Amino acid sequence: MMNRLFGGKGKSPQATNLQTQRTKQIESMKKTNLSVIEIVRDVEYRATISNISGTNINLIITLSPQFPQDKPSVTVQPPLTHPWVDIQMKVVGCPNINNFSMHSDLGVAIQTIVEEFKKTPPRILPHLVGQQFGAPQPPVAPVSGPGYPLYGNPQALYPLVGPPPLPPRAVENGREGPPILSDQDTNASSPAYPVPDIMKAYPELKDKGLFELQELVDNEEKVLDLLQGLPELARFTQDREDISAQCVQLARENLTKQPVVEELKDSVLKKMSELDAIKGEFETHCEHHLTLSDQFHPANIQTNLKVAVMEAEEESEKIADDFLDKKIDIEEFLQTYMQKRTLCHMRKAKEEKLNQIIMASGGPGSQY
Repeated sequence: MMNRLFGGKGKSPQATNLQTQRTKQIESMKKTNLSVIEIVRDVEYRATISNISGTNINLIITLSPQFPQDKPSVTVQPPLTHPWVDIQMKVVGCPNINNFSMHSDLGVAIQTIVEEFKKTPPRILPHLVGQQFGAPQPPVAPVSGPGYPLYGNPQALYPLVGPPPLPPRAVENGREGPPILSDQDTNASSPAYPVPDIMKAYPELKDKGLFELQELVDNEEKVLDLLQGLPELARFTQDREDISAQCVQLARENLTKQPVVEELKDSVLKKMSELDAIKGEFETHCEHHLTLSDQFHPANIQTNLKVAVMEAEEESEKIADDFLDKKIDIEEFLQTYMQKRTLCHMRKAKEEKLNQIIMASGGPGSQY
């Protein structure tokens, strides 16, 4: 009886009201006409809407540990634009989701989203399919568009990755000529080490005949000797040696920092392990807190007190019947009967006082 009075554990633990309501909400969602797949039990589900804008749209329903006290989170896949969906692909415009409470129906809320998508079909962003959970996307500036006040041309928001357009070509006598390059393009494409003017660097080549030039071309050693005398080549060689020395120096500096990087990496891993342990402990305490909150709710205590009052009255009446049937003497009757009646009145007074407190605070459904 003490276990029943103070909510002690019995032979078979019962689910809390929060867990019961959570299960009812999930069952309501599964009863919709959608294909609902359980991803993580009691936490994450996927509902598929068929043939919207020529494709299937997935609704990812995420339930927090405090659900249904907290409202659910609904995101969509693949990426799309719709007045109810923000740039993070989260449903933010559904009234049933925004105003969700303990007395709401999750199945009705999901069905509302489905009806809205069928009434106002969203626009799919095909070039973002597969990138929704990849690299961070660029920020999207709100622009106007027909039927979609928050989103505009998807290609303007998320430009396609591809080669730059070719410059226009000159047309001469009806034939397409070489590309027209602007001054900016010419400067951007100019090499850091331009090809030297050979005739200016070696004016003596002008006085050589064809036989002498052919002989020079056939002799690689003479050609190399001439090229090594070019100042541009000397500058290129010096720059290459400087860059090589800088690379070696940078590599050595990186190697000296390796122990520090390894130490920081171990520290981060240790902190992540501590975070996982603290997170698990926090979730355990949250579950224990919910169990105790439901167990010691004033309404449950009042119910237990009413049961205890009835039990004390029945025991006192049984003692009186035993005395009338002369099963106990008067001394035992007075001692036991007075104890039971005193206990009964005490419990009844506590139950009445608790009822007054509950009614003054707004009724049995008030939160304490």
